[in-house]
Amino acid sequence: MPRIKYELRPYQQDWIEDIFSSWSRGNRRVLGQMACGAGKTVCFAYISNYFLQREQRVLAIAHRIELIEQAANKFREITGVDVGIIKGKTKLNLEAPIQVASIQTLAQRKHLPYNIGLVVIDECHHASASTYRQVIEHYSQAKILGVTATPERIDGQGFEELFEDMIVGYPTEKLIQEGYLSRFRLFATDQTISTKGIEKSDGDFNSKDLALTVTNQLSVEDIYKNYCQLVKDKTTIIYAASIAHSKEITKYFTENDIKAEHIDGDTSPKERFNILERFQSGATKVLTNYEILLEGYDYHDVECVFCVRPTASPMLWLQMTGRALRISSSKSFATIIDVTENWKQHGLPDDARKWSLSASSMLSQYRGLIKCENCTHIFRPLYHELHPMYVEVDDNGLLIKHYETYCPSCAASIHFTTKERSETYERVKVRLKPGLSPLITEINLEVNSEIIQKVYIFVKTTNGSPEDIYKGIYRKFIEIVEKFTLGDWRRIVKIVEPNELVPTKKAWELYQDGLLKHKNRLAALAAIEQRQKREKIKADSLRKELGSPPQPSKVIEVVKKPANVGNPDVKRQYNNQWILALSRCMDSTKDFLSNHAGLFHVEFIGYGVNISIELENVPDLKDKLKDIRDSELQDAFGAIFAKKANIMFRLSK
Repeated sequence: MPRIKYELRPYQQDWIEDIFSSWSRGNRRVLGQMACGAGKTVCFAYISNYFLQREQRVLAIAHRIELIEQAANKFREITGVDVGIIKGKTKLNLEAPIQVASIQTLAQRKHLPYNIGLVVIDECHHASASTYRQVIEHYSQAKILGVTATPERIDGQGFEELFEDMIVGYPTEKLIQEGYLSRFRLFATDQTISTKGIEKSDGDFNSKDLALTVTNQLSVEDIYKNYCQLVKDKTTIIYAASIAHSKEITKYFTENDIKAEHIDGDTSPKERFNILERFQSGATKVLTNYEILLEGYDYHDVECVFCVRPTASPMLWLQMTGRALRISSSKSFATIIDVTENWKQHGLPDDARKWSLSASSMLSQYRGLIKCENCTHIFRPLYHELHPMYVEVDDNGLLIKHYETYCPSCAASIHFTTKERSETYERVKVRLKPGLSPLITEINLEVNSEIIQKVYIFVKTTNGSPEDIYKGIYRKFIEIVEKFTLGDWRRIVKIVEPNELVPTKKAWELYQDGLLKHKNRLAALAAIEQRQKREKIKADSLRKELGSPPQPSKVIEVVKKPANVGNPDVKRQYNNQWILALSRCMDSTKDFLSNHAGLFHVEFIGYGVNISIELENVPDLKDKLKDIRDSELQDAFGAIFAKKANIMFRLSK
């Protein structure tokens, strides 16, 4: 048996050992998760070699015909042994020690190979419980290994019927830190494509409406301009909103001297091979597609992913961005350009993910999928597979389209219909002006270790809910909060809420809120400065009328030096809030408190804040306090602390 020449990386070795350990514990059916680009195929080869050396054969199953040839080539390259292919219209080689088969052929009980010690189910998140269970039960003595980067089924169901254990590989973040996957830079825009009004019928946006919405908001000229500005001459995959959209992008790029090609499900195998060959040789710089270049495409030199296709599927988003994360000598980092809100909604590739064999918590979004009555498989036909056989019109003048498709699990013919919707909902509003190319800028994902260290100490010494802690961070670091990058906030979210499922989404909200609070603070300080100037002008005018000698040329402080009362630590911590709150009070209140009072205690309680103010025991104190309206102070401090304020006074000892 030829020896495999590839050397395993440490995390691959750990993954393989964990799989064998699970088998040894009695779990015959194991699901292995490993990040996009981490080398699942190399791991298959090593695992397969173990069985081949014991004179047991290997069966690998792919869910799409176009992935079978690629899988077979990988096995030949890595193991050096003969590989047979089992699919329609292909010459069989059933004596080969490794067989790569389509699930459609196996489900029909055609050409089932014998003496199988290992069954590998590639991209097993497509697996259907009924069809795959039949194959698994047929090979009742074989070990079963399902593999995927995104173990979440399209129908939202779990994997308990198929697998007994899940082995989760190294997280993407760690693989990037250790240099096994590429670092990446993110470019995005505030003028994102709006998906308002687009219906979801199968767990993702309706493809027809999606294409119309995207092309109405973002022209191919916009896409071309941003490509030239940000990544010209870089090897780029563009994910379009439809097949027609993809072709239109290719046409425009080609007409403007950028070598681009389009690929879809109807592209013949020979032409597809030639297109990918030209792309991988550098003859083609841009490859456009719709739902094709996802699982199974592992070209290492992809430098950029340009996403103009919004999706409601986190799996699809991770598969798209994963195409650029493989390391290569041709790039020092990958570029992700997203003119949608995918990155905000689904996070970035290095966000931590919680994978489980249990059903998806987002099951409700998968209504409307097609169910095969023959094998019970629930699936979503790809766009290019939907060719209506005929169309009729109902009594309301709405189109009814009749389709025939084929189950990807058992190949049974399935007939279904779709009915045109009555256009009663408001059409999507265009957010981008026609002809205006959106301003795409880089999102700073760098982390300032000095800031994180200070925040970490604050968080670990602070009690309360995550929301209370975030508000505390704003208060504590209000003077520098505008320096916090999105990368800083992502790290902070991981410290405060280590189980947050989409930390990037939460971090973006905190980042935006921090900038707003900083902006409001600057506005308040500017208002104080303007008031100081007005007071100075007023005082100078009064002195001039009274014939007083000119005063030194400096701004008169509206809030005078605080009295020697209050808690020094509290006064120092909340000095800015004290100044801003007094600036919102009447002049008489402001003058009295600035001369005779100081903060003694500040306590945050849920949605409120208790503020204790210490007063000097001055003559006529009771009369002075009668002139101060409680509502005035409550409103002033409430606005500054963004909470309901309760004010209490105490006399100094």
